[in-house]
Amino acid sequence: MNKANLILIVTLGLFIFQGCAGKKTRPEPTLPMQEQFTSADNNLEDAEYLDDEYLDDEYLEESKQPDGLEGVNRAFFSFNDGVISYVFKPINTVYTGFFPPDVRRGFGNFYRNLGYPVRLINALLQFKFDKVYKETASFALNTLFGVGGLFHITHDMPSLQSSPEDFGQTLAFYGMGHGSYVVLPLLGPSSLRDTVGLVADAVVHPLFWVQPDAVQYSLTGHDKTNALSAQLPTYETIKEESFDHYTSMKDIYFQHRTSLEGQ
Repeated sequence: MNKANLILIVTLGLFIFQGCAGKKTRPEPTLPMQEQFTSADNNLEDAEYLDDEYLDDEYLEESKQPDGLEGVNRAFFSFNDGVISYVFKPINTVYTGFFPPDVRRGFGNFYRNLGYPVRLINALLQFKFDKVYKETASFALNTLFGVGGLFHITHDMPSLQSSPEDFGQTLAFYGMGHGSYVVLPLLGPSSLRDTVGLVADAVVHPLFWVQPDAVQYSLTGHDKTNALSAQLPTYETIKEESFDHYTSMKDIYFQHRTSLEGQ
């Protein structure tokens, strides 16, 4: 089965599944958010996950998302947490020991720059032409003067800063709700709508078209490894301070998505 057929099947399945799993359940209580995710790249560099300015009535209402798959979600959440704790953390010790922070930051800058087509297309689909300009100017400058994007030279240029756009946000722009909350194996928190968005964005991303496949998988794996390495300290802090780690991560996810959709 080729990539195109696999993506089509997954996307259609998720749309069908959304109708089956979108039944609302009683929302979990929102826990206080105490830290802020930061990292390089589409790896959540611009994500203000835990900023108190979003803990208003509008966010609290928006965060009451259905979790009709909670049993399955909690199982996958425990699986993901186990992978992070017992598989990734030892790998990360070696990874961070081999690559110093500045090098890892450069990797993140490169992958973020490489994701420009995803952000551009979704900004166009939402008629956010100011972001089209900012993304294009930033991409050109970082590519030409930042050694292919390894150096994020526009980081300190406020006029070129913008929050990232993706296809999940585009679907929200056209009125599609999240559907049920889902936890994806290895990928983490999402929703049925945003999972469809992930599939669409993956097709647009330049890494999808890299050949041979072994090179594509290696680059994608390194991108995800570098991103998770940057997020790991904050993940551990949230885990330690949460009464219910699953609920905290769900609330953080929807808070982040709500903030992005408003920008």
